[in-house]
Amino acid sequence: MRRERFAFLGLGSNIEDRLDHLQAGVDGLDADPRIRVDAVSSVYETEPVGGPEQGPFLNVAVRVATSHPPRRLLRACQAVEAKLGRVRTFRWGPRTIDVDILLYDDRTVRRRRLQIPHPRLVERAFALIPLIEVAPGQVLPDGRSLPAALAKLAPVEGVTMVGTQVRLPSEVRS
Repeated sequence: MRRERFAFLGLGSNIEDRLDHLQAGVDGLDADPRIRVDAVSSVYETEPVGGPEQGPFLNVAVRVATSHPPRRLLRACQAVEAKLGRVRTFRWGPRTIDVDILLYDDRTVRRRRLQIPHPRLVERAFALIPLIEVAPGQVLPDGRSLPAALAKLAPVEGVTMVGTQVRLPSEVRS
């Protein structure tokens, strides 16, 4: 088996029962034998960025240990989206679940369908804030810390921690 590496994923939902979709997304990722979810951030409610008029999102970040290389991890994320009913009707539209690879170890990937770090990560407080919870001390490939990237977005508005939590799959089974 390949060596496990850490990746950091962002999950978001703004259709129907958003919290249930986030939990199902985390559980779906962990069901892959080559992915182990080992940290989940707090849940944040955020206003949509770009796209049509739509409801607010719930967002979390997760840390996973995976033996998938980056492109296979992307396919695994897309399989979870498909299983949970993600329909790509138009860019930045409403969705049951969105699973993005934010970081993969200290790797940089530049492919047509996959860019790591996520190309808009440092522009999005809704991704950086939960990511900082599960990736303390993580440094971007350009040498900046995540808090330093977030500080450039100040003042941060429209990202609110909510009182609900997505559980680790191991907590759900117990």
